[in-house]
Amino acid sequence: MSAPAYLPKGGWLLRWLRFRPAIVAVGAVVLFLSAVAAFYQPEFGFSSLISIGDVLSDSKVTALRRVPHYVYEGSAGYDGSYYVQLALHPTLDNPELTKAIDNLPYRAKRILLSWTAWALGLGHPGWIVQAHALLNVACWLGLAALLLHWFPLKTWEDLLRWTAVMFSHGLCMSVRHSLVDGPSLLLVALAMRALEAGHRGAGGIALALAGLAKETSLLACAGIEFSWREPRTWGRAVGAALVAALPLLGWMSFVRWRFGPAEDPGLGNFTLPFAGWIEKLGAAGREVIGPEVTPLSWATLAAMIALIVQWGFFVLRWRPGERWWRIGAAFAVMMIFLSTPVWEGYPGASTRVLLPMTLAFNILVPRGVRWLPLLLAGNLTVAATAFEYSPPHEFYTLRGAEEVRAAVRVVPARGWHGPERHAKNHWRWSSGAAELRLHNESGGPLRVTVAGQASSVDGVRAVRIAVGERLLWGDRVGARGPTEFRFGLSLPPGETVLRFTSDQGPQKIGTDPRALSFQVANLEITVAP
Repeated sequence: MSAPAYLPKGGWLLRWLRFRPAIVAVGAVVLFLSAVAAFYQPEFGFSSLISIGDVLSDSKVTALRRVPHYVYEGSAGYDGSYYVQLALHPTLDNPELTKAIDNLPYRAKRILLSWTAWALGLGHPGWIVQAHALLNVACWLGLAALLLHWFPLKTWEDLLRWTAVMFSHGLCMSVRHSLVDGPSLLLVALAMRALEAGHRGAGGIALALAGLAKETSLLACAGIEFSWREPRTWGRAVGAALVAALPLLGWMSFVRWRFGPAEDPGLGNFTLPFAGWIEKLGAAGREVIGPEVTPLSWATLAAMIALIVQWGFFVLRWRPGERWWRIGAAFAVMMIFLSTPVWEGYPGASTRVLLPMTLAFNILVPRGVRWLPLLLAGNLTVAATAFEYSPPHEFYTLRGAEEVRAAVRVVPARGWHGPERHAKNHWRWSSGAAELRLHNESGGPLRVTVAGQASSVDGVRAVRIAVGERLLWGDRVGARGPTEFRFGLSLPPGETVLRFTSDQGPQKIGTDPRALSFQVANLEITVAP
Protein backbone atom coordinates (compact mmCIF):
# COMPACT_ATOMS: atom_id res chain seq x y z
CA MET A 1 0.00 0.00 0.00
CA SER A 2 1.43 3.41 -0.95
CA ALA A 3 1.62 6.35 1.46
CA PRO A 4 -1.11 8.99 1.27
CA ALA A 5 -0.39 11.91 -1.00
CA TYR A 6 -0.01 14.33 1.90
CA LEU A 7 2.74 12.17 3.53
CA PRO A 8 6.12 12.49 1.75
CA LYS A 9 7.91 9.24 1.04
CA GLY A 10 9.86 8.11 4.13
CA GLY A 11 7.58 9.99 6.50
CA TRP A 12 7.25 13.77 6.79
CA LEU A 13 8.54 13.81 10.36
CA LEU A 14 11.76 11.95 9.56
CA ARG A 15 12.39 14.04 6.44
CA TRP A 16 11.81 17.23 8.41
CA LEU A 17 13.95 16.23 11.40
CA ARG A 18 16.79 15.08 9.18
CA PHE A 19 17.68 18.72 8.67
CA ARG A 20 16.59 20.02 12.05
CA PRO A 21 19.03 18.87 14.79
CA ALA A 22 18.78 22.38 16.24
CA ILE A 23 15.09 21.77 17.00
CA VAL A 24 16.02 18.65 18.95
CA ALA A 25 18.66 20.67 20.85
CA VAL A 26 16.02 23.22 21.81
CA GLY A 27 13.88 20.38 23.10
CA ALA A 28 16.86 19.14 25.13
CA VAL A 29 17.25 22.59 26.70
CA VAL A 30 13.55 22.61 27.59
CA LEU A 31 13.94 19.16 29.13
CA PHE A 32 16.89 20.39 31.21
CA LEU A 33 15.00 23.46 32.42
CA SER A 34 12.00 21.30 33.31
CA ALA A 35 14.23 19.03 35.40
CA VAL A 36 15.64 22.06 37.22
CA ALA A 37 12.17 23.59 37.72
CA ALA A 38 11.11 20.45 39.61
CA PHE A 39 13.46 21.52 42.42
CA TYR A 40 11.57 24.76 43.03
CA GLN A 41 9.57 24.99 46.27
CA PRO A 42 7.48 28.03 47.19
CA GLU A 43 8.95 28.23 50.68
CA PHE A 44 12.59 27.56 49.81
CA GLY A 45 12.98 28.59 46.18
CA PHE A 46 15.73 26.63 44.42
CA SER A 47 17.83 26.10 47.54
CA SER A 48 17.37 22.32 47.33
CA LEU A 49 19.91 22.46 44.47
CA ILE A 50 22.63 23.37 47.00
CA SER A 51 22.42 20.06 48.91
CA ILE A 52 22.57 21.39 52.46
CA GLY A 53 22.43 18.55 55.01
CA ASP A 54 21.12 18.60 58.55
CA VAL A 55 24.19 16.89 60.03
CA LEU A 56 25.99 20.22 59.97
CA SER A 57 23.00 22.31 61.07
CA ASP A 58 24.59 23.36 64.36
CA SER A 59 27.67 24.77 62.64
CA LYS A 60 26.05 26.83 59.87
CA VAL A 61 26.71 30.56 59.82
CA THR A 62 23.95 32.69 61.29
CA ALA A 63 23.20 34.37 57.95
CA LEU A 64 22.32 31.01 56.39
CA ARG A 65 20.22 29.91 59.37
CA ARG A 66 18.08 33.03 58.99
CA VAL A 67 17.34 32.34 55.31
CA PRO A 68 14.63 29.75 54.56
CA HIS A 69 16.38 26.92 52.73
CA TYR A 70 15.82 23.25 52.05
CA VAL A 71 17.70 20.82 54.31
CA TYR A 72 18.31 17.16 53.47
CA GLU A 73 17.67 15.00 56.48
CA GLY A 74 20.26 12.52 57.71
CA SER A 75 22.83 13.96 55.33
CA ALA A 76 26.08 15.86 55.67
CA GLY A 77 25.21 17.65 52.43
CA TYR A 78 27.69 18.37 49.66
CA ASP A 79 30.34 20.93 48.80
CA GLY A 80 27.83 23.53 47.62
CA SER A 81 26.72 23.97 51.24
CA TYR A 82 30.21 25.33 52.01
CA TYR A 83 30.44 27.59 48.98
CA VAL A 84 27.07 29.24 49.69
CA GLN A 85 28.31 30.20 53.17
CA LEU A 86 31.41 31.74 51.59
CA ALA A 87 29.04 33.66 49.31
CA LEU A 88 27.28 35.08 52.36
CA HIS A 89 30.65 36.27 53.71
CA PRO A 90 32.84 36.72 50.59
CA THR A 91 35.51 38.77 52.41
CA LEU A 92 36.02 35.90 54.89
CA ASP A 93 35.60 38.31 57.79
CA ASN A 94 33.07 36.24 59.77
CA PRO A 95 34.70 34.11 62.50
CA GLU A 96 31.80 31.64 62.20
CA LEU A 97 33.29 30.40 58.92
CA THR A 98 36.10 28.52 60.66
CA LYS A 99 33.52 26.31 62.38
CA ALA A 100 31.03 26.17 59.50
CA ILE A 101 33.45 25.01 56.79
CA ASP A 102 35.40 21.79 57.16
CA ASN A 103 38.67 23.05 55.64
CA LEU A 104 38.28 26.78 55.20
CA PRO A 105 41.68 27.60 53.61
CA TYR A 106 41.12 24.89 51.00
CA ARG A 107 37.50 25.78 50.22
CA ALA A 108 38.21 29.51 50.17
CA LYS A 109 40.62 29.10 47.24
CA ARG A 110 37.59 28.60 45.00
CA ILE A 111 36.12 32.00 45.68
CA LEU A 112 34.97 33.32 42.29
CA LEU A 113 31.50 31.74 42.34
CA SER A 114 30.92 32.95 45.89
CA TRP A 115 31.85 36.50 44.90
CA THR A 116 29.54 36.25 41.89
CA ALA A 117 26.58 35.01 43.95
CA TRP A 118 27.11 37.83 46.47
CA ALA A 119 27.17 40.42 43.66
CA LEU A 120 24.08 38.99 41.93
CA GLY A 121 22.28 38.89 45.27
CA LEU A 122 23.21 42.53 45.95
CA GLY A 123 24.42 41.53 49.40
CA HIS A 124 20.94 40.37 50.48
CA PRO A 125 21.26 36.91 52.14
CA GLY A 126 18.04 35.47 50.71
CA TRP A 127 18.91 36.58 47.19
CA ILE A 128 22.49 35.35 47.55
CA VAL A 129 21.31 31.83 48.40
CA GLN A 130 19.02 31.75 45.35
CA ALA A 131 21.71 33.23 43.09
CA HIS A 132 24.18 30.61 44.25
CA ALA A 133 21.65 27.84 43.56
CA LEU A 134 21.00 29.07 40.01
CA LEU A 135 24.52 30.11 38.95
CA ASN A 136 25.24 26.68 37.51
CA VAL A 137 21.98 26.77 35.58
CA ALA A 138 22.96 30.08 33.99
CA CYS A 139 26.43 28.76 33.19
CA TRP A 140 24.91 25.61 31.66
CA LEU A 141 22.84 27.78 29.32
CA GLY A 142 25.88 29.92 28.51
CA LEU A 143 27.96 26.85 27.70
CA ALA A 144 25.12 25.44 25.57
CA ALA A 145 25.31 28.57 23.40
CA LEU A 146 29.12 28.73 23.35
CA LEU A 147 29.52 25.12 22.21
CA LEU A 148 27.70 26.00 19.00
CA HIS A 149 31.07 27.36 17.84
CA TRP A 150 32.49 23.82 17.80
CA PHE A 151 29.22 21.95 17.27
CA PRO A 152 27.04 24.23 15.07
CA LEU A 153 24.14 21.73 14.99
CA LYS A 154 24.19 21.45 11.23
CA THR A 155 24.37 17.67 11.40
CA TRP A 156 23.18 14.92 13.73
CA GLU A 157 26.79 14.31 14.68
CA ASP A 158 27.04 17.91 15.88
CA LEU A 159 23.96 17.27 17.99
CA LEU A 160 25.44 14.07 19.42
CA ARG A 161 28.64 15.81 20.53
CA TRP A 162 26.82 18.86 21.88
CA THR A 163 24.38 16.67 23.82
CA ALA A 164 27.19 14.45 25.14
CA VAL A 165 28.87 17.45 26.77
CA MET A 166 25.76 19.26 27.96
CA PHE A 167 24.26 16.12 29.52
CA SER A 168 27.51 14.57 30.70
CA HIS A 169 27.25 13.37 34.28
CA GLY A 170 29.95 15.74 35.52
CA LEU A 171 28.29 18.87 34.17
CA CYS A 172 24.83 17.87 35.40
CA MET A 173 26.24 16.90 38.80
CA SER A 174 27.69 20.39 39.09
CA VAL A 175 24.27 21.89 38.34
CA ARG A 176 22.49 19.53 40.72
CA HIS A 177 24.73 20.35 43.70
CA SER A 178 25.71 23.98 42.92
CA LEU A 179 29.40 23.18 42.50
CA VAL A 180 32.26 25.04 40.84
CA ASP A 181 33.01 22.57 38.03
CA GLY A 182 30.37 23.67 35.50
CA PRO A 183 31.16 27.40 35.72
CA SER A 184 34.89 26.57 35.54
CA LEU A 185 34.32 24.61 32.33
CA LEU A 186 32.45 27.58 30.83
CA LEU A 187 35.40 29.85 31.63
CA VAL A 188 37.89 27.39 30.12
CA ALA A 189 35.78 27.19 26.96
CA LEU A 190 35.54 31.00 26.81
CA ALA A 191 39.31 31.25 27.19
CA MET A 192 39.96 28.81 24.34
CA ARG A 193 37.41 30.55 22.10
CA ALA A 194 39.16 33.86 22.70
CA LEU A 195 42.63 32.39 22.09
CA GLU A 196 41.43 30.72 18.88
CA ALA A 197 40.22 34.12 17.70
CA GLY A 198 43.61 35.67 18.49
CA HIS A 199 42.41 37.60 21.56
CA ARG A 200 45.24 36.75 23.96
CA GLY A 201 44.25 39.29 26.58
CA ALA A 202 40.65 38.11 26.83
CA GLY A 203 41.81 34.50 26.83
CA GLY A 204 44.24 35.17 29.66
CA ILE A 205 41.57 36.92 31.73
CA ALA A 206 39.17 34.00 31.27
CA LEU A 207 41.88 31.54 32.32
CA ALA A 208 42.65 33.62 35.41
CA LEU A 209 38.98 33.65 36.36
CA ALA A 210 38.78 29.90 35.78
CA GLY A 211 41.66 29.46 38.22
CA LEU A 212 39.83 31.50 40.86
CA ALA A 213 36.76 29.32 40.33
CA LYS A 214 38.72 26.06 40.61
CA GLU A 215 42.48 25.79 40.82
CA THR A 216 42.82 22.71 38.58
CA SER A 217 41.27 24.71 35.73
CA LEU A 218 44.69 26.28 35.27
CA LEU A 219 45.76 23.03 33.62
CA ALA A 220 43.91 24.49 30.63
CA CYS A 221 46.86 26.89 30.28
CA ALA A 222 48.23 24.04 28.17
CA GLY A 223 46.00 25.48 25.47
CA ILE A 224 48.00 28.72 25.27
CA GLU A 225 49.51 29.04 21.80
CA PHE A 226 53.09 27.89 21.23
CA SER A 227 55.00 25.78 18.74
CA TRP A 228 55.99 22.35 20.00
CA ARG A 229 59.04 22.32 17.72
CA GLU A 230 60.21 25.89 18.43
CA PRO A 231 61.66 26.23 21.95
CA ARG A 232 61.85 30.01 21.56
CA THR A 233 58.05 30.14 21.81
CA TRP A 234 57.94 28.16 25.05
CA GLY A 235 59.02 31.06 27.25
CA ARG A 236 56.18 33.28 26.11
CA ALA A 237 53.65 30.52 26.76
CA VAL A 238 55.03 29.83 30.24
CA GLY A 239 54.98 33.54 30.99
CA ALA A 240 51.35 33.83 29.90
CA ALA A 241 50.45 30.85 32.10
CA LEU A 242 52.15 32.43 35.12
CA VAL A 243 50.28 35.69 34.53
CA ALA A 244 46.99 33.75 34.39
CA ALA A 245 47.89 32.07 37.69
CA LEU A 246 48.79 35.32 39.49
CA PRO A 247 45.25 36.19 40.73
CA LEU A 248 44.86 32.74 42.27
CA LEU A 249 48.33 32.89 43.83
CA GLY A 250 47.58 36.32 45.26
CA TRP A 251 44.25 35.19 46.72
CA MET A 252 45.80 32.01 48.15
CA SER A 253 48.46 34.13 49.83
CA PHE A 254 45.76 36.26 51.44
CA VAL A 255 43.86 33.19 52.63
CA ARG A 256 47.02 31.65 54.08
CA TRP A 257 47.87 34.91 55.84
CA ARG A 258 44.36 35.08 57.26
CA PHE A 259 43.86 31.46 58.33
CA GLY A 260 47.19 29.69 58.08
CA PRO A 261 47.90 26.65 55.89
CA ALA A 262 45.11 24.28 54.95
CA GLU A 263 44.86 21.03 56.89
CA ASP A 264 44.59 19.29 53.54
CA PRO A 265 45.58 21.54 50.63
CA GLY A 266 43.97 19.13 48.19
CA LEU A 267 46.91 16.75 47.89
CA GLY A 268 44.78 14.06 49.54
CA ASN A 269 42.92 13.86 46.22
CA PHE A 270 46.06 12.47 44.55
CA THR A 271 47.90 9.18 44.95
CA LEU A 272 50.32 6.86 43.13
CA PRO A 273 49.70 6.47 39.38
CA PHE A 274 46.62 4.38 38.55
CA ALA A 275 46.08 3.29 42.21
CA GLY A 276 42.74 5.07 42.71
CA TRP A 277 41.62 4.29 39.18
CA ILE A 278 42.25 0.52 39.52
CA GLU A 279 40.55 0.46 42.92
CA LYS A 280 37.44 2.15 41.50
CA LEU A 281 37.32 -0.06 38.42
CA GLY A 282 37.49 -3.18 40.59
CA ALA A 283 34.76 -1.90 42.90
CA ALA A 284 32.49 -1.00 39.96
CA GLY A 285 33.02 -4.43 38.40
CA ARG A 286 32.17 -6.23 41.64
CA GLU A 287 29.00 -4.17 42.01
CA VAL A 288 27.53 -5.29 38.69
CA ILE A 289 28.14 -9.00 39.36
CA GLY A 290 27.01 -8.86 42.98
CA PRO A 291 23.64 -9.94 44.35
CA GLU A 292 22.36 -6.37 44.83
CA VAL A 293 23.14 -4.90 41.41
CA THR A 294 21.11 -1.80 40.51
CA PRO A 295 20.79 0.43 37.43
CA LEU A 296 23.03 2.92 39.21
CA SER A 297 25.71 0.22 39.52
CA TRP A 298 25.68 -0.24 35.75
CA ALA A 299 25.69 3.53 35.18
CA THR A 300 28.74 3.84 37.45
CA LEU A 301 30.60 1.19 35.47
CA ALA A 302 29.59 2.92 32.23
CA ALA A 303 31.01 6.21 33.52
CA MET A 304 34.29 4.49 34.38
CA ILE A 305 34.49 2.97 30.90
CA ALA A 306 33.83 6.37 29.32
CA LEU A 307 36.67 8.04 31.21
CA ILE A 308 39.05 5.22 30.32
CA VAL A 309 38.09 5.57 26.64
CA GLN A 310 38.71 9.31 26.77
CA TRP A 311 42.06 8.78 28.48
CA GLY A 312 43.08 6.19 25.89
CA PHE A 313 42.18 8.55 23.06
CA PHE A 314 44.67 11.17 24.25
CA VAL A 315 47.36 8.62 25.04
CA LEU A 316 47.15 6.76 21.72
CA ARG A 317 46.47 9.69 19.38
CA TRP A 318 49.44 11.97 19.93
CA ARG A 319 48.73 15.53 18.70
CA PRO A 320 50.81 18.00 20.79
CA GLY A 321 50.48 20.67 18.13
CA GLU A 322 46.71 20.95 18.74
CA ARG A 323 45.46 23.26 21.46
CA TRP A 324 42.57 21.06 22.65
CA TRP A 325 44.73 17.92 22.59
CA ARG A 326 47.15 19.55 25.04
CA ILE A 327 44.25 20.45 27.35
CA GLY A 328 42.78 16.97 27.19
CA ALA A 329 46.21 15.40 27.73
CA ALA A 330 46.88 17.60 30.78
CA PHE A 331 43.69 16.37 32.45
CA ALA A 332 44.39 12.80 31.28
CA VAL A 333 47.69 12.96 33.17
CA MET A 334 45.88 14.26 36.25
CA MET A 335 43.38 11.40 35.95
CA ILE A 336 45.96 8.70 36.62
CA PHE A 337 46.91 10.35 39.94
CA LEU A 338 43.36 10.84 41.29
CA SER A 339 42.83 9.06 44.61
CA THR A 340 39.91 7.34 46.31
CA PRO A 341 38.00 10.48 47.49
CA VAL A 342 37.57 11.53 43.85
CA TRP A 343 36.59 8.09 42.55
CA GLU A 344 34.35 6.84 45.36
CA GLY A 345 30.58 7.10 45.09
CA TYR A 346 28.00 6.37 42.42
CA PRO A 347 29.49 7.24 40.02
CA GLY A 348 31.71 9.67 41.98
CA ALA A 349 33.29 13.08 41.50
CA SER A 350 35.72 12.04 38.76
CA THR A 351 33.29 12.87 35.96
CA ARG A 352 33.10 16.51 37.02
CA VAL A 353 36.81 16.83 37.90
CA LEU A 354 37.69 15.71 34.36
CA LEU A 355 35.10 17.80 32.49
CA PRO A 356 37.68 19.66 30.35
CA MET A 357 38.98 16.28 29.13
CA THR A 358 35.41 15.33 28.15
CA LEU A 359 34.96 18.55 26.18
CA ALA A 360 38.34 18.17 24.45
CA PHE A 361 37.48 14.56 23.56
CA ASN A 362 34.23 15.57 21.85
CA ILE A 363 35.93 18.37 19.94
CA LEU A 364 38.83 16.23 18.72
CA VAL A 365 37.36 12.80 17.87
CA PRO A 366 37.44 12.73 14.06
CA ARG A 367 34.13 12.90 12.28
CA GLY A 368 32.65 10.04 10.35
CA VAL A 369 30.76 6.81 10.87
CA ARG A 370 33.85 4.73 11.65
CA TRP A 371 34.63 6.93 14.67
CA LEU A 372 31.07 6.76 15.98
CA PRO A 373 31.61 3.71 18.30
CA LEU A 374 34.54 5.50 19.97
CA LEU A 375 32.50 8.69 20.34
CA LEU A 376 29.60 6.82 21.93
CA ALA A 377 31.82 4.80 24.26
CA GLY A 378 33.62 7.93 25.45
CA ASN A 379 30.33 9.58 26.38
CA LEU A 380 28.75 6.85 28.47
CA THR A 381 28.78 9.11 31.53
CA VAL A 382 25.42 10.35 30.21
CA ALA A 383 23.94 7.09 31.51
CA ALA A 384 24.40 8.33 35.08
CA THR A 385 22.91 11.78 34.49
CA ALA A 386 19.29 10.76 35.06
CA PHE A 387 20.13 9.79 38.65
CA GLU A 388 21.16 13.38 39.44
CA TYR A 389 17.76 14.95 38.74
CA SER A 390 15.62 13.44 41.43
CA PRO A 391 14.08 16.41 43.26
CA PRO A 392 13.56 16.34 47.02
CA HIS A 393 10.44 14.48 48.02
CA GLU A 394 8.38 13.74 51.09
CA PHE A 395 6.45 10.69 52.17
CA TYR A 396 3.23 12.67 52.40
CA THR A 397 1.03 14.55 49.94
CA LEU A 398 -1.13 17.44 51.10
CA ARG A 399 -4.49 17.59 49.32
CA GLY A 400 -7.58 19.82 49.42
CA ALA A 401 -8.74 23.20 48.17
CA GLU A 402 -5.81 25.56 47.75
CA GLU A 403 -7.05 28.15 50.26
CA VAL A 404 -7.31 25.64 53.11
CA ARG A 405 -4.35 23.51 52.05
CA ALA A 406 -2.13 26.58 52.18
CA ALA A 407 -3.05 27.08 55.84
CA VAL A 408 -1.67 23.68 56.89
CA ARG A 409 2.01 22.95 57.37
CA VAL A 410 3.28 19.39 57.89
CA VAL A 411 6.58 18.84 59.72
CA PRO A 412 8.11 15.36 60.21
CA ALA A 413 9.62 15.66 63.70
CA ARG A 414 11.72 13.31 65.80
CA GLY A 415 11.90 9.59 65.19
CA TRP A 416 11.95 9.52 61.38
CA HIS A 417 14.77 8.61 59.03
CA GLY A 418 15.06 10.61 55.82
CA PRO A 419 12.43 10.37 53.06
CA GLU A 420 12.93 7.74 50.36
CA ARG A 421 11.36 7.13 47.02
CA HIS A 422 11.16 4.48 44.30
CA ALA A 423 8.97 4.89 41.24
CA LYS A 424 5.57 6.13 42.51
CA ASN A 425 6.09 5.05 46.12
CA HIS A 426 7.51 7.35 48.79
CA TRP A 427 8.07 6.53 52.44
CA ARG A 428 9.96 7.04 55.68
CA TRP A 429 11.25 4.49 58.14
CA SER A 430 10.88 5.21 61.83
CA SER A 431 13.63 4.58 64.34
CA GLY A 432 11.04 3.89 67.06
CA ALA A 433 8.39 6.31 68.27
CA ALA A 434 7.97 9.08 65.67
CA GLU A 435 6.04 12.34 65.44
CA LEU A 436 4.31 14.19 62.63
CA ARG A 437 3.41 17.78 63.50
CA LEU A 438 0.41 19.41 61.77
CA HIS A 439 0.26 23.20 62.00
CA ASN A 440 -3.14 24.82 61.36
CA GLU A 441 -2.55 28.50 60.58
CA SER A 442 -6.08 29.25 59.32
CA GLY A 443 -7.37 30.67 62.61
CA GLY A 444 -10.26 28.15 62.75
CA PRO A 445 -10.76 24.38 62.97
CA LEU A 446 -10.19 22.20 59.90
CA ARG A 447 -11.22 18.66 59.06
CA VAL A 448 -8.33 16.37 58.12
CA THR A 449 -8.40 12.86 56.67
CA VAL A 450 -5.18 10.86 56.85
CA ALA A 451 -4.58 7.74 54.72
CA GLY A 452 -1.50 5.68 53.98
CA GLN A 453 0.25 2.35 54.34
CA ALA A 454 2.23 0.83 57.21
CA SER A 455 4.59 -2.13 57.20
CA SER A 456 7.10 -3.70 59.57
CA VAL A 457 10.85 -4.00 59.21
CA ASP A 458 10.53 -7.77 59.82
CA GLY A 459 7.96 -10.12 61.30
CA VAL A 460 4.72 -8.77 62.70
CA ARG A 461 4.37 -5.84 65.08
CA ALA A 462 1.62 -3.57 66.33
CA VAL A 463 1.62 0.03 65.08
CA ARG A 464 -0.51 2.75 66.67
CA ILE A 465 -1.25 6.33 65.63
CA ALA A 466 -2.54 8.66 68.34
CA VAL A 467 -3.03 12.28 69.31
CA GLY A 468 -2.16 12.54 72.99
CA GLU A 469 -4.04 9.67 74.67
CA ARG A 470 -6.63 9.33 71.88
CA LEU A 471 -6.04 6.39 69.55
CA LEU A 472 -6.75 7.22 65.91
CA TRP A 473 -5.70 3.94 64.32
CA GLY A 474 -3.96 0.74 65.35
CA ASP A 475 -3.32 -2.68 63.83
CA ARG A 476 -0.75 -5.42 63.45
CA VAL A 477 1.41 -4.98 60.35
CA GLY A 478 3.87 -7.31 58.65
CA ALA A 479 6.94 -7.11 56.47
CA ARG A 480 5.52 -8.94 53.43
CA GLY A 481 3.01 -6.30 52.43
CA PRO A 482 1.64 -2.92 53.52
CA THR A 483 -1.42 -2.50 55.71
CA GLU A 484 -3.77 0.30 54.64
CA PHE A 485 -4.94 2.82 57.22
CA ARG A 486 -7.36 5.73 57.14
CA PHE A 487 -8.79 7.99 59.84
CA GLY A 488 -10.14 11.49 60.29
CA LEU A 489 -9.64 14.13 62.95
CA SER A 490 -10.51 17.72 63.68
CA LEU A 491 -7.50 20.03 63.47
CA PRO A 492 -7.79 23.01 65.85
CA PRO A 493 -5.74 26.18 65.28
CA GLY A 494 -2.11 25.77 66.25
CA GLU A 495 -0.10 22.56 66.42
CA THR A 496 -1.40 18.99 66.54
CA VAL A 497 1.09 16.14 67.02
CA LEU A 498 0.42 12.72 65.51
CA ARG A 499 2.42 10.12 67.41
CA PHE A 500 3.39 6.83 65.67
CA THR A 501 4.47 4.01 67.99
CA SER A 502 5.16 0.27 67.93
CA ASP A 503 5.12 -2.46 70.53
CA GLN A 504 8.63 -3.59 69.53
CA GLY A 505 11.97 -1.83 69.38
CA PRO A 506 13.93 -0.98 66.21
CA GLN A 507 16.32 -3.44 64.56
CA LYS A 508 19.19 -3.32 62.10
CA ILE A 509 18.73 -5.27 58.89
CA GLY A 510 21.62 -6.49 56.75
CA THR A 511 24.26 -3.85 56.06
CA ASP A 512 21.89 -0.92 56.64
CA PRO A 513 23.46 1.11 59.48
CA ARG A 514 20.09 2.52 60.57
CA ALA A 515 17.89 1.19 63.36
CA LEU A 516 14.49 0.52 61.72
CA SER A 517 11.10 -0.09 63.32
CA PHE A 518 8.22 0.41 60.86
CA GLN A 519 7.60 2.11 57.55
CA VAL A 520 4.88 4.63 56.67
CA ALA A 521 4.37 5.05 52.94
CA ASN A 522 2.31 7.10 50.47
CA LEU A 523 0.75 9.23 53.19
CA GLU A 524 -2.11 11.44 51.98
CA ILE A 525 -3.38 14.28 54.17
CA THR A 526 -6.61 15.78 52.86
CA VAL A 527 -7.75 19.09 54.36
CA ALA A 528 -11.30 20.48 54.30
CA PRO A 529 -13.04 23.41 56.08
